[in-house]
Amino acid sequence: MSQTITIDLPNPLFEQLRRAAELFRQPTEFIIAQSLAHSLPPLLEEIPFQYQPDVFPLLQMNDADLRREMSRTFPPERWVEYETLLDKKKTGSPTNAEENRLDTLRREADVLTFRRGYAAVLLKRRGYRLPTLQELERSN
Repeated sequence: MSQTITIDLPNPLFEQLRRAAELFRQPTEFIIAQSLAHSLPPLLEEIPFQYQPDVFPLLQMNDADLRREMSRTFPPERWVEYETLLDKKKTGSPTNAEENRLDTLRREADVLTFRRGYAAVLLKRRGYRLPTLQELERSN
């Protein structure tokens, strides 16, 4: 299913679209739809509901803030604490306080993961080249 809209475009932009359509041997409407599909930010609905309020502010961030967000890491001391509590849960019976702390750390890690991923998607949509896995591993 598709919808029809009418928009006014400046002549230079329309000429650019017309030339792109001609070069790719595709209808102008196809070039416009593809351009929009690649430039719109992904919908927050694609992120689990409980994390959307944590991720939503990224839509308002500038490129530098998004790059900083993308490079954030989970603090090593929290990671050690998380793994220790997780092991305790697997092998024994943690206290209620330990269970609560494990849930808190898990949520923090999840929020960080969703924010980093969304920041990367937004930067990619803005035309930035993202680092490869090898480049990321070398920087850690």
